[in-house]
Amino acid sequence: MPAWTDEIEIAYDFGHLYVLDGAGHWSDAPARVDLRMPHVGEFGVPVAIEGYNAKPALDLAAWDHVAEFSLRVVSDSLAFASGGVGAVRVGIANGAYRARWSARRSGAYRFQLWPGPPAAPRAELKRPAELAGELGDIPALLHDEGVQAVGAVAGTRVRGDALQLYVRLGAWKDRVWNRTLRCDGAVRWQATSEAFTSACLHAEHPGLLPYADERGGLSFNGVPPEPDRFVAALRAAHHEEAGAHIAFEEGGLAERLAVGYGRLASGPVTLLRRYAHVAGDHGVATNLTVTGPGRGGLTLLELGDTYVVAERFSIVET
Repeated sequence: MPAWTDEIEIAYDFGHLYVLDGAGHWSDAPARVDLRMPHVGEFGVPVAIEGYNAKPALDLAAWDHVAEFSLRVVSDSLAFASGGVGAVRVGIANGAYRARWSARRSGAYRFQLWPGPPAAPRAELKRPAELAGELGDIPALLHDEGVQAVGAVAGTRVRGDALQLYVRLGAWKDRVWNRTLRCDGAVRWQATSEAFTSACLHAEHPGLLPYADERGGLSFNGVPPEPDRFVAALRAAHHEEAGAHIAFEEGGLAERLAVGYGRLASGPVTLLRRYAHVAGDHGVATNLTVTGPGRGGLTLLELGDTYVVAERFSIVET
């Protein structure tokens, strides 16, 4: 039985909740414990807090995520904090503790605390598979108005299909954070040294079309009344749908349109359907043929002008 109990409501963002001494700020690693959360962000989340005189019994079966870690309290309080939202503080006597975080996908959370070593290794006793890949605290450092960080890619390293991005974030008062992002199964990337102020992972993005979308071919039949306007409309639709991630196929297009039939384009089916819509508006009939499936499991990382298409993204611990 716990020696004492309490209940609080917390808020978190970017899929992370940090536990640390109440006098610190969530960005002050390594004096914090990073808890991955099942959703990107939530407010008004209830957490049951239980204090023990000795290590409590373990009940893994009742929870989806269970982690144990050490804490040192020096300000008579613990803070539960996250980037972009206010910290919630709980009065805790100063000392060294071991803690256990337990979570269910349904939204139930429990924080258990007992006297223990101040620097024992963290133990992930049970971890859901959906918490496998992410960007760490990079999005929060960029977003939090109390930090106001700006990032830049300081370097890259390639090993097979694994790409590492060396990211440097700087903020006021000469604060600096260095992070290494590992991109496994990278199929395309472009890295620049330009500053960026946001970091996003996209499951849907024009840069994914060449890989994740079905492949196909689009044939046409009919001469457009105004070929130049037709090509301009195709080019505009292409830019809106794919941006600079796919080159617009213009070579020989004018000659084929003059003949009045043939191949209009090949590539991602989403883009070809957009072409077909434009063609219909200009009195040109089309026929779409799907030639192959897309590749699943790809995500696009966007850091300003830097982007990476890969299977998995993770922070390399240093």
